[in-house]
Amino acid sequence: GYMKYQEHKEREAMLEIVKSEEAKEIFENWIYKEDPNAFTDEGIIRNYQIDYDSIEKSPMGGLFVTLIINNKPELDITCTINKNKGKLESNSSTVSPELTKLIEVEGGQ
Repeated sequence: GYMKYQEHKEREAMLEIVKSEEAKEIFENWIYKEDPNAFTDEGIIRNYQIDYDSIEKSPMGGLFVTLIINNKPELDITCTINKNKGKLESNSSTVSPELTKLIEVEGGQ
């Protein structure tokens, strides 16, 4: 009954945040931080998708969101997004070892 409804409402609110333009900007900032040439022919990161099943509340407040890179689930970036004074921000991200390695090898850094 009510608990299921609350969970559903909460999930909808989380999805709304994650699908916002503001969140998109945050996600792309993390991607450019890893790969300055992302989304170009020189880049390693060509595209990303939000893993909607990964979205969960962080115990510290905010949300954990995983981005799947280049359609390969093992290549991912997980970041936290929080609202601060009405604005979305993100202070941390974790890059999968596979993606780190790919960027180092392909990017020749």
